[in-house]
Amino acid sequence: MTAFLAAFFVRDAIHPHLPPGFPFLTFFPAVILSTYLCGAVAGLVCATLSGLAAWYFFIPPLHTFAVDETVLTALGLYAAVVGINILLIHLMQRAVAELTRTEAAARALLDQRGHLASELERETELRRMHERLAEHSLLLDLALKAADAGTWHYSVASGRALLSAEMARQHGLGDAEIEVDLRQDWQPLVHPDDAARTLADLEGAIAARGTFVSDFRIPLPTGDTHWLSCIGRVETGPAGEADWVVGLTLDVTVRKLAECRSEHLARHDPLTGLPNRMQFQECFLQEIARVKRGGPPFALLCLDLDRFKAVNDTLGHAAGDALLMIVADRLRSVVRTEDTVARLGGDEFVVIQIGATGTNDTRVLSERIAEAIAAPLEIEGHPVEIGVSIGLALVPHDGVDPDAVYRVADRALYRAKAEGGRLRPPSA
Repeated sequence: MTAFLAAFFVRDAIHPHLPPGFPFLTFFPAVILSTYLCGAVAGLVCATLSGLAAWYFFIPPLHTFAVDETVLTALGLYAAVVGINILLIHLMQRAVAELTRTEAAARALLDQRGHLASELERETELRRMHERLAEHSLLLDLALKAADAGTWHYSVASGRALLSAEMARQHGLGDAEIEVDLRQDWQPLVHPDDAARTLADLEGAIAARGTFVSDFRIPLPTGDTHWLSCIGRVETGPAGEADWVVGLTLDVTVRKLAECRSEHLARHDPLTGLPNRMQFQECFLQEIARVKRGGPPFALLCLDLDRFKAVNDTLGHAAGDALLMIVADRLRSVVRTEDTVARLGGDEFVVIQIGATGTNDTRVLSERIAEAIAAPLEIEGHPVEIGVSIGLALVPHDGVDPDAVYRVADRALYRAKAEGGRLRPPSA
C-alpha cells in the first residue's frame, strides 16, 4: 500500500515527465514481497491489481483503460518480468520447502534410527539381564537343592506361612508346597523344648524389624530328629509396619550331630566314654559349691588299677585299652545315676559319691567297686587278674577347697597303693 501511494503521488506530480512503464516498476517490489511472503497466488493477485491500478491511474490517458501500442508494450513487459519473478520465487520456495522436508525427513530418520538403536540397546540389555537372572535363578535353585534348603513366606497379618516343597519335606509334610498356620499347624511339629523359643525369636525380629535367626528340632514319624536352621528378613509396608517375613531354612542335622560329637569328645574320654578330667573338674566344683550353699555332702574316691602295667606290657596296648573299657563298664554298673565316675588318664579313675556322710557310706561303694573290678575276665583268650586301690576324701569333713580336698584323696590313694590296695580313708 505504501509503495502504491508513493507511486501514485509521484506520478501525479511529475506525470508528464515519466515514461509509461515506470508505474509498473513502482509496484514491482510489492509484488515480489507478496510472492515471497504469501506465495505465488498472492503474488499474482498483487501483480494483477497493481497492473490494473497503474494502467488506470498512471498511463495516459488517465482514468481509462485505453489500449495502444505503448500500453500493450508496458503491460507485456510488466507481465513478463513479474511472471518470471513469481515463477522463480515459487520454484525457489518449492525447492526450499522440499529441501526443508528432506532435511526434516532426514532428521526424523536420524531420530528414528537413534531411537531404534536405543531400543535395540535397551532390548539387548534386557535380554542379557533376563539371561543373567535366569542363570542366577538356576544357580540359586541348584544351591538350594545342594544345601537341602527350603524357603518360606510368613504373613504377619494372617499368621500363616507358605512353605516350599523342600521345607515341607524337612517337616515331614509331604513333597509339595503347603500353607500352614504357624501356631496350629507348625508349632506341634517342633520339638517341645524349641517351639516356644523359636516363636519368641520370630516375634522379636518382627518387633525390631530386623533379622530372624533360630535353630530348632523336628521329630519325624520315622523316629529321626532333624535339626533345622532358619534365617529370615522382615519386609515392611509403606507405613513401616511389618507385612511379611521371608526366609531360608537349612537342614543342619549333620553339622549339629558333628557339634554334639565334638562337644562329647571334648568332655569325655574317647576310649571309655566316661567323663574326662575337664568334666570331672566341672562336676567337682559344682558339688563343692552346693555344699557351701548347704547342699548334701559327698565323697571323692580316687581309684588306681593294680597290676594294669603288667597286663599292658605283657599283652600289648590293645589289650590294655580293652581292659580299660571293661573297667569303665564295671564302674558304671556299681555307681548310682546321681554319682559321677570319670577317667583322668591312664588307669586313674575318680568317683563322686553324692550324699556320703562318712566312711561307712563310702566303704560299701568301695567294696562293690573292688569286687566288680577283681571279677575274673579274659582278654584275647588270656585270663587277667587286676585289683584297685582307693583313696577317699569327705566334703565338707576334709574341707571345701577343691585343691585341698583332691590332695587329701590323692594322698590316701598312695597310702592304699603302698599297703596293697586297701581302701584308705583320709584319717588313716
